[in-house]
Amino acid sequence: MSRWKRMPRWGKVLTSLLALAALVAGPVAIATGVIAYRFNDLIGRDDVLTEAAALPAITAKPEYQSWIRKSAGKAPKADGTARNLLILGVDTRKGWSEGQSRSDTIMLVHVDGDGSNASVVSIPRDSYVYIPPVAGKWAGGKTKVNAAYAWGGAPLVVQVVSHLTGLAIDHVVRVDFAGVRKITDTVGGVDVTIARTVHDKRTGVTFEAGEHHLDGKMAEVYVRQRYGLPNGDFDRVKRQQQYLHALASKVTSLGIVANPMKMDAFVTAIAGSLVVDSGMNLAGMVREFSGLRPADLRFTTLPSHGYVRSAAGTANKLSPQECGELFAALYTDTMDDYFSSRPSFSGTSGA
Repeated sequence: MSRWKRMPRWGKVLTSLLALAALVAGPVAIATGVIAYRFNDLIGRDDVLTEAAALPAITAKPEYQSWIRKSAGKAPKADGTARNLLILGVDTRKGWSEGQSRSDTIMLVHVDGDGSNASVVSIPRDSYVYIPPVAGKWAGGKTKVNAAYAWGGAPLVVQVVSHLTGLAIDHVVRVDFAGVRKITDTVGGVDVTIARTVHDKRTGVTFEAGEHHLDGKMAEVYVRQRYGLPNGDFDRVKRQQQYLHALASKVTSLGIVANPMKMDAFVTAIAGSLVVDSGMNLAGMVREFSGLRPADLRFTTLPSHGYVRSAAGTANKLSPQECGELFAALYTDTMDDYFSSRPSFSGTSGA
């Protein structure tokens, strides 16, 4: 069994965030081609995109395509430089078989074609979406998105998210938990602002409202908490976004860009925890997106209103119009226009 399959749920929540930090803070930090290529060689690889492409095509009509066509009114930008990255965390609880695992954290990251901004769209694990038939496991239909990993692993998640959003997924990132605490402590911890006092009954930790400095251990507790938060998983998603922003900001503030020794140590720590698709060229992405800074990160969550009963329990009912408008903006690479008329989470305050 791989280290990823043995990893506890809360570890994978955090490691999925570090994957994104590596892609956003990493290109900022990797200032020389030598270290970029070293990073490219150290990370783990898999064939998830090839496996996703080999799956039977989904024949069900995409639910949000009419809204995409109505809202977009034009084809995607043709320069081909925009990128859609899928960040996955997996819930594999102690004693569970591989088929019982769930994708605990799903983030879609859209990097604009000109490399000026990255839009992070969190897809809550209880989002009610279409999952195609899987022989011997699922007859096909709508259920919680986190079930896709249990029935088909990362390749099925790629297919489901692509069908949901109308987007091609260019790259997939997963991470091993072994380096999470080390990475967090390597940067000296991160600072977060907590909006209200909350208690985590599972760990016995109480987070008081106000400023907090989190080391690796406390960051794990902070990011994994769901119960005790006023809005449950939605607040946890907000915390994940906040922590990601704080980590990327800390990496930048340490001056890693100008210090090759610090940079090499940080890159080595990150690379040992990453698994990416076989086609990802980190060195090339460094060159393409070297202008990104933490301030260029914009966060939002898949729009939903209310709940629906499903075979897997209560699920989040997605908003057709709002999801369609979001997917259209991603599809046409017009997220600047999308955020100009809507609030986005800045990453500065968590639940």
